Amino acid sequence: MRDADDVFFDAVSQIRMPRWSGGRVALVGDAAYAPSFLTGQGTSLALVGAYMLAGSLADRDHAAGFTAYERDTRKFVTANQGLVGEGGATLFPTTEQALEQRNSSLRSLGTMPPPEGRPAHTALTLPEFAPTI
Repeated sequence: MRDADDVFFDAVSQIRMPRWSGGRVALVGDAAYAPSFLTGQGTSLALVGAYMLAGSLADRDHAAGFTAYERDTRKFVTANQGLVGEGGATLFPTTEQALEQRNSSLRSLGTMPPPEGRPAHTALTLPEFAPTI
């Protein structure tokens, strides 16, 4: 590595905040709960979070809306953040044998994943918020 001219190093991190709001400000997506790229759920969490925040604010004041947003979304976010333990070992093997096993598995992929997804992916049924027009 001392002689390499193309070494790259970065950290993998995840955001876990006790609250996603304060005063009149609420966070959503990576600012509130970046699950790390190891989960593959960053975009999904951002979209679900934005939908839940908007719906929670639609028919109540901001304080009650923020409370509803966190109450109704936190379990889904936590379940998806928990996927990080499953992804890291597979994506970044630490032994030559694990590296070869990962590469072999990737080469043999011939089908799409099952449509039902992982339990964390389906842990929240999006509510249908009533229009406030």
